[in-house]
Amino acid sequence: METRLGQLVVSAAGRDRGRYYIVTQILDDTTVAVTDGAYRPVSNPKKKNVRHLMMTRTINSSLSEKLLQGIDITNEEVCEALKISSKAKSERTDCSDG
Repeated sequence: METRLGQLVVSAAGRDRGRYYIVTQILDDTTVAVTDGAYRPVSNPKKKNVRHLMMTRTINSSLSEKLLQGIDITNEEVCEALKISSKAKSERTDCSDG
């Protein structure tokens, strides 16, 4: 499965195993930048090898459009996108409501 901007992914390796992220940048064929809006804010994304991620079919269309157009996204938008995802919803207690 090809990685796309705004795609929901799950870390499959490393200390952050099991954590849900949104792909915010595709750095090269094997590396992407991911963020969750809380532990990894948009200003400091985590670089992950795509082999260490489990891809989902869920792509947040509004975040994807903004990222493709070069518009900055906020941590709140990322948190909201992760809260909407039914799989990640139960784990999203670290985001603020504002």
